[in-house]
Order: sequence, then structure tokens, then C-alpha cells
Amino acid sequence: MPNSNEKDQSYRKSTGFQTRFLLVLAAILIIFSGVTTFIIYHHEMRNLEENAYDKTDLIMKTIEANSDYVQDVLRPTMYKRIGEDRFVLEAMSSSYISRMIMERFDKKARGFIYRRVAIDAKNPDYEANPLEIEMIQRFRLDPLLKEWKGIIELESKQYFMRFQPVVFSGACLNCHGNPDDAPKEVISIYGKTRGFLHKPEEISGVVGVGMPMDFNIDKIRKFAIALFAGVLPSILIVYVVISTFFNRYIAGNLRNILSFFRTNIKDEEGRSIFENSRSMDEIDELTSTARAIAEHLHNNQIVLENYADKILKSKDLLQSVFDGITDPVVLIDIEGKIKVVNAAFLKRYNLSLEQVLYQKPAEFLKNKGCPLTVCIDVFNPMPDHPINREVLMDTGEIFLIYFYPIQEQTKGAESMVCYIKDITEQKKMETRIQNTEKIASIGQLAAGIAHEINNPLGVILCHIDLIKDNANLSPEVRSDLEIIEKHAGNCRAIIADLLKFAHQDVSVKEPVIINNVIEDVVFMVQSQFRKQQIDIEMHLGKNIPIVTIDADKIKQVILNMLINSAQAIVEDGTITLHSQYEENSHIVGIIVEDNGPGIPSDVIDKIFDPFFTTKPPGKGTGLGLSVSYGIIRDHNGDITVESLPEKPTRFVISLPVQGEEQ
Repeated sequence: MPNSNEKDQSYRKSTGFQTRFLLVLAAILIIFSGVTTFIIYHHEMRNLEENAYDKTDLIMKTIEANSDYVQDVLRPTMYKRIGEDRFVLEAMSSSYISRMIMERFDKKARGFIYRRVAIDAKNPDYEANPLEIEMIQRFRLDPLLKEWKGIIELESKQYFMRFQPVVFSGACLNCHGNPDDAPKEVISIYGKTRGFLHKPEEISGVVGVGMPMDFNIDKIRKFAIALFAGVLPSILIVYVVISTFFNRYIAGNLRNILSFFRTNIKDEEGRSIFENSRSMDEIDELTSTARAIAEHLHNNQIVLENYADKILKSKDLLQSVFDGITDPVVLIDIEGKIKVVNAAFLKRYNLSLEQVLYQKPAEFLKNKGCPLTVCIDVFNPMPDHPINREVLMDTGEIFLIYFYPIQEQTKGAESMVCYIKDITEQKKMETRIQNTEKIASIGQLAAGIAHEINNPLGVILCHIDLIKDNANLSPEVRSDLEIIEKHAGNCRAIIADLLKFAHQDVSVKEPVIINNVIEDVVFMVQSQFRKQQIDIEMHLGKNIPIVTIDADKIKQVILNMLINSAQAIVEDGTITLHSQYEENSHIVGIIVEDNGPGIPSDVIDKIFDPFFTTKPPGKGTGLGLSVSYGIIRDHNGDITVESLPEKPTRFVISLPVQGEEQ
């Protein structure tokens, strides 16, 4: 709690601040009243000038109308009555008549000034004074200036004056041109020395009309003074209200705020603001406090910026690591929305970062073939331990997805990392390896069985030949022997196929144009296929290099493919053959595609197995694709199948150009 000295110090500072504020407030109110009075005064003066202008304009237009009447009507009429060589001043001089009218007007309405003067005037009484000479020179220097107006002082009195130039016309030169041509009456009155030798359009005089302003100006001044004096009580009332309000609501709250700052806000050295502000008033103390707070905020801002910079660098580093992963990786929040993705994900699905953030995969990846769209059940609810799932898509692609939940210390999983790996090729490679191992083992078994069975079959066929030579055989026995011989021959043919499968002949390889090989096989079968209403289309690539192969064996493989496709179609279908060259891998590809019913998914992994066939008994041995597979492997190539139920089946044969191993 502050002691008495602190209270006195606070009271002194508070009193000084309030006094300065109230003095400034009083000055502002007085200046405001003065400015307001000044504006009203000038507004009234402007209204007075406009009123004076309207009145003098009425006089100007009246005199101008009289002059026009004299020049256009009265003077021509007089010339007709008295002759062209006569001139009656009182009836024919527009300037004389205007002066006489204004003299009579002045008697009716005193105070107005009318002056029609000239330099070297005929009548010396109307010679221009210095002010009027100045106006004449001004009009001469600026021919576009048609009028001058303003308040001027004449003989210690204020007048509103208007001046207009007097321009001589052709009719005026009758009395103001050559003195020898002037009327005798004019010469007799004014002589020949003054007011002659003027030219058309010459400015030699001015017309001035003045209106007294002293009374009105004095009236406006008194009004302004009275207004200012009347406003002072209102100013005093406003001053009292504002000072009371300031003392109660502003000064009091300001003291409360400063009291809080004095005890809680410290400078950089740890001293309280009150210790540093004993000689300050409230505003200076508040300024010092604000400066200390600003410095504190500035230092905190620098610290926060450093933290933010470190966080951004860490984020960039994490994103770099994230993007360095070649497989798609996605971070999903608890609502199933995407928070972070890596570059591999965006590239695979041809998306931008703005398109995927805060979106649910099932909503925008439905048509992109993304396996996350079929794993919605994993996100809701989110698992509390890592899991993985293998997904087979409709396109035939196989994905292995790893789900890693990220858990808070006291809460469950708040987000989850999804790592998507395409294992389609891996599965195909595993299938090829399994087929190769299976075929190798079955080949060894088949070779042994073939050798063991082939010798007894040879003995059986030899004895059948010996028995058939016996002429005493009955027809029934001979028929039975022929049946035995036929089936033994079938067995020998099967044994021969087994031996071909187990011990394939050495391939005789030579450079061949692969398109010619394809065309030869198609030419061989197209007549038979045409009877089955099966069309064969060829789309053979250009610039395919020569391959080193055993042409006869490759023809056998292509023929097996065509026969299998035709048997799958049965009739009324299309078989398409493609040839292509992949420059990067130096591989020549042969593709056989049919629009048959496709191969069931539970069968496709077995089609290259020996003796596996989907044909009825007696329609095939199941060795055709196995033998074809062996031939392609003997050429260091590969053969794969792509098929889904109710979709076209594609057999893809890959052959290296120079015979190097695939």
C-alpha cells in the first residue's frame, strides 16, 4: 500500500495532468467558438456582397437599357426630325442622359454612386480619378475582363463598387471621332480639344456603380461580437461537463490502470515502473509503461519468430523426408480427412496439394483408382495398433496398405499414417517364379514318368503289330487290337509332348523380322478362323529392330495363343495382334488380345501349369501354354497374361532384341 509521500506525488502528478488537459480543452473551445464566429462573419459578408451585387446589377442594367434606347430609338428619331447635322445633347447623348438620370436617382435613394468617366473626357467634371484610371488600364490589359467588383474605401467610407469598361462603337465616333465631323452643338459646348480622335472598340472610360456598406458591415460586426459573447456561456457549460466527466471516468480509471502497472510491470532490469516514474505525470508514466510493454512484446515476438522459424525448418525437413518416399504416403486425421500427403501421392493421382487437403479420400478419389477408397472402415473407428491390408482393385492392381495410428499420451489415436505400396509387379514376379519352379519340378517328374512308361508302350505296340500279322484273327479281335493300338498311340503322343516339355530341343536362333513371323502365323490360320466368324486384326509397329530368335518355335507360341483365343471366343469375335518396341529396355513386345469372356480370377494363376486345362476331356492335354512358356523363357523373354471376368484377355510376349537375358 503506498505511503503518504507516494499519495502526494500521485496527487501532484494527477493535478498537473488534469490542469494541462483542462487548459487545452478551454483553448480548443475558445478557438472553436472564434473560428465559428469568423466563418459566420465571412458568410454574412459574402451574402452582403451578393445582395449589393444584385442591387448594383439592377442599376447597371437600367442605365444600359436607357443607353440602348437612346442609341437605338431616340437618337435616330431626332436625326430624322432635326437633320443629320444637328445634335441635341439633352436628348441624344447616352452618357449625358445616364448621368442626369442617376443624379435624380441619388436624390430619391441617397448613398449610391454612379460614375461614367473617361481619360481626356469632354467634360472635365467627368475626368477619371486615379482609381478609375487604374480600372481603365486593367480592362485594356485584359480584353477578356468584362467587369471588376469588390469592397473599397472611398473618403473613409466602405463601398461596394462595380466597374465595367466603356467601349466605343461606330455610332459613338460621330461625337468622339474627328472633331471636324462632330455636331456644331457639341463643339460649341465642349470645344475641339477634349474627347476626340477615338477609334472603334477602344476602351477609354469606365462605368462605376457604388453602394454604401458601412451600415451593413457595422451591423454584421456587432452580430458577430454578440454571437461570440453569447456562445461563451455555452462553452463554459461544456467545459464544466467535460471536466467533470474526465475527472470521474478518465482520470480515475487512468489512475487505477497506472496503479496496476506500477506493481506488475517491470523494465528490463527488473525495476518497477513506479520507481522510474516519480517525476512523471500520468501520461508520461503511461507512455513509459506502454514503451516497456512494447519492448517486452517486441522481444517476445523475436523469440516467437525464432521458434516459428525453427518449426518451419523442421516442417520443411519433415516434408522433404516425406517427399523422399517414392510410394504414396498420407496422414489422415480422426475425421478421416487428409492432413498431409507426399509428392508421390500427388504425382500418382495427378492432383495438387490444394485439391487434397482437408478432403476425405472417398469423396474425391473415387474415380482415381485409389485403394484408400475401399478402406473407409479402417478410419472409423481408428485402430489403436498398426495394421495392414492387401487390396485388389477392379483394374487388376494390387496394393498393400500399412496403417500406423498416432496416439496421444492420454487420448486415443488422433491421426493415422497410411503407407500405400503397389505390389502388382511383385505379385506377378512371385507368380512367375512359382510357375518356373513348378514347371521345373514337374518337368523332372514328367521326364522320369515318360521314360518309365515309354518302354512298356513300345513293347505293347510291337506285340500288337506281331499279333495283327496273324491271319487267323477274327474280325472282333482285330477290331479290339486296333482300339488298343489307337489308345496306345495317344499315350505315345502324350509321352512325346511330355518329353518336349521336359527336354526341349535346342533352339536354332537367327536374326528375324518379327512382323513377318506374325504375318506368317496369321496367314496360316485366318481361313479356319474365318469359318468360325472370328476376325484377326493386326496393328504392327514400325521401325521394330530385328530380333534373334528361333522363328519356328516363336511361331508355335503365337499359334498356341491364337488357338487358345479362338477356343475362348468360340465364334463371332475378334482377335487383335500388336507388335511394339520399347527403346528404353530394348524389348520387342507381341500382344495377343481377344474379346472373349475372360479368365476367372481363381484360374488365371494356374494357366501355365502343365496338364491344367479348362477344356473338356479329350480336347487337350494342358501342355500348350506350358510349352509356350518354356520356349519364351528359353529365349530369355517373358510371357504374362492380363484378364478379368467379362473383359478382354491380353497375352503379352516380351523378347530381348539381341537375346540378352530379361
